[in-house]
Amino acid sequence: MGSAYVESHPPFPLGKLAPYPTLHAKPVIDYNVPAEFQNGELRIETMKVTDDQVTTRLSVGTKVLLDTAKESPGMPTPIGSRVFYTDLTGDGRKDILIYSSPEGNGLGAEIELADLLIAKTDGTYRHITFEAYAAGPEDFIDVNGDGRYKMLWVNYYFEGGHSYWVYRVVEIGDDGLRLNDQLIPDFPKIIWFTEKPYDKSAHQLTSAEREDLILQSTAKWQETYHR
Repeated sequence: MGSAYVESHPPFPLGKLAPYPTLHAKPVIDYNVPAEFQNGELRIETMKVTDDQVTTRLSVGTKVLLDTAKESPGMPTPIGSRVFYTDLTGDGRKDILIYSSPEGNGLGAEIELADLLIAKTDGTYRHITFEAYAAGPEDFIDVNGDGRYKMLWVNYYFEGGHSYWVYRVVEIGDDGLRLNDQLIPDFPKIIWFTEKPYDKSAHQLTSAEREDLILQSTAKWQETYHR
């Protein structure tokens, strides 16, 4: 799978590092690998549901917090999930990020279902779900250098005879996620889908077309984000 740098159309200049530190995290469980991760009472495991379907289960002690097969009936994937165990909020507690692929076709093959479990002070987790396109840890950037990561979220839309990538900034708060493009200059960033490496903000759009793309993106976020 990819990252926020979709189809070689990054939101930042091509061939250069992002102007902000990105999250460097390796999955504790990866695709295609039935496996188990345990830390204290926390246990995450991938297992077969059928001969060709895999689910991911997360539990603390005897309490099951998440089972992807039960969360999305009929959707457990043959390749399982990638699981990251890392601090996204800068509070010293490890959060859990799970990406599962529904195995779509074409561009849809890059869409993944994300389960984000944010660790709370009482030892429980706040569970958030959303869709992420070409997802990866590179989607998370530290804008202020404070260890509190923001997420780049992207999807593609059609406007004025062309397709465009619309990049948004998502803030991780105590009460969940919210779009907050003001955190990074020049966002929302709209990039023309040219099927070749290209990172420039679209200039051929009218103000009305640009606003419509942003509205479409906001509506998509509201549709796919659940807490």
